[in-house]
Amino acid sequence: MARVSHDAPSQAGRARVRQLRDGDELSLREICAVLEAEDIRPKRGERWHPETVRRMLANPSDRPPTLRRR
Repeated sequence: MARVSHDAPSQAGRARVRQLRDGDELSLREICAVLEAEDIRPKRGERWHPETVRRMLANPSDRPPTLRRR
């Protein structure tokens, strides 16, 4: 039986965000509106926020950022 990753929706959202920014050159708010219209949900919360999209784009890897001790 194939295993389905619970991160599959967030990976789809991450790929779509990059496509919209690089290919269509949309603003962060426009990207949020497209994701909402396409019914792609964020990993947490009900709605996409521009800051969430900005952080996704700033993170070059698909791994979430980690907190570091000072």
